[in-house]
Amino acid sequence: MERLALTYKEYWGYYWRVTARHQIPGIFEYDQQLVDLVERACELKPYAEILDLGCGGGDQLKLFARKNYKVTGIDFVPSLIEYARNTFSEAGLPGEFIIDDMRNIGYQNQFALVIMLSGTFGYFDDDNNKKMLGKVHRALKPGGRAFIDYLPVERFASTGYKTEWHEIENGYALSEEWFDALTSTYNSRHRHILLDGKIIEGADKCSNEGLRCHSVKEMENLAESTGFVVTAHLTRNHIGNPEYQAREDEPRGMIVLRKGA
Repeated sequence: MERLALTYKEYWGYYWRVTARHQIPGIFEYDQQLVDLVERACELKPYAEILDLGCGGGDQLKLFARKNYKVTGIDFVPSLIEYARNTFSEAGLPGEFIIDDMRNIGYQNQFALVIMLSGTFGYFDDDNNKKMLGKVHRALKPGGRAFIDYLPVERFASTGYKTEWHEIENGYALSEEWFDALTSTYNSRHRHILLDGKIIEGADKCSNEGLRCHSVKEMENLAESTGFVVTAHLTRNHIGNPEYQAREDEPRGMIVLRKGA
């Protein structure tokens, strides 16, 4: 077996966010349903300006652009931004893509919507997560919305350690997940075992992802401490099902925030 240890930007940045992601069954349908949900929940007006933080390869932004929204994406992985630029160009879609750490944004009163999808919120410690949310608030126009897809602590606190195999193109993927109760952190490790004898994984610690999980109350407190008003809590079951009524005990995981006038 040949073991390929990729750097963080190679593995998480491109391989995981483009190559592996595009092999997930139903992923493109999911993206469309998620974009439709964001559009409804945030009451977007025609031609609104949207900022995607941690945009990856721009899969969701492409769908917003096709709806004639003006889109900007930021990611710190150059290969992802290059991929997004190329796919937008091939599709004849307008869009701006910037290589940068999302913590560096300095926009003020510019966007109607800021999105942080696929667990992008929670990569930092509590202080920096709060600072990040404050920068999102400043980037929005008065009345603008933020849609944050975070990891709900209720979803992971009782799961313990688990492994899962699933088939991918030319091989199999092994995912390991565990929850650290002391830090409310979801951790995962992934490997891809290909039929040609290659094992693809992250080098050193980059194959381990740790994301801060939050309760509904924690997200509300963070939002209110940075000047936001909470307008909605949503669950994964709202994706593709606009009439869904969530159970009281169901983990939410998505929050819609509004910047006051």
